[in-house]
Amino acid sequence: MAEIALPRLGPLVYLDEEALSVLSGFGVCHVFPKGTVIIREDERQINLYITLSGTLEVITHVNHREVRLATLGEGDCFGEVAIFEPGTASATVRAVEDSQLWYLDVDHLQAFLQEYPHAGCGLILGVNTILSQRLQQANKLIKTSQIVPGFLSVRSRRAAAAPTP
Repeated sequence: MAEIALPRLGPLVYLDEEALSVLSGFGVCHVFPKGTVIIREDERQINLYITLSGTLEVITHVNHREVRLATLGEGDCFGEVAIFEPGTASATVRAVEDSQLWYLDVDHLQAFLQEYPHAGCGLILGVNTILSQRLQQANKLIKTSQIVPGFLSVRSRRAAAAPTP
């Protein structure tokens, strides 16, 4: 795999230059032309992607309408859930303009973690920070929208739905 200079941004913020250089060899760098769908909602997804340049949009469909969830740029990542829990993508990611991405799959991530555990801890810490921030944002959205998630118990849903005095 070709080596690329990875930026010390997003999930890579805790890695030093040497670790970034080593990590780059475990992944693939690719330019996705404008309009290209990189991952599609509900399809199998096993990669962590990091945006090196360009702009991407994260979209989903609600009532047969396209809804933009986020716009991603340099240093942003997506697919971070898949490296811990491979499965289907929760949204579609599409290139708004020509975008250069670096990505690695679960197998190459595991190889990196085994060969370079100290640097691997930095990467996992960076990904964990992003996951935590996104969870906090989702919690705020649920709270402000008064959405009651289906995973709550019946008792919790009733309490959440009850009017406050």
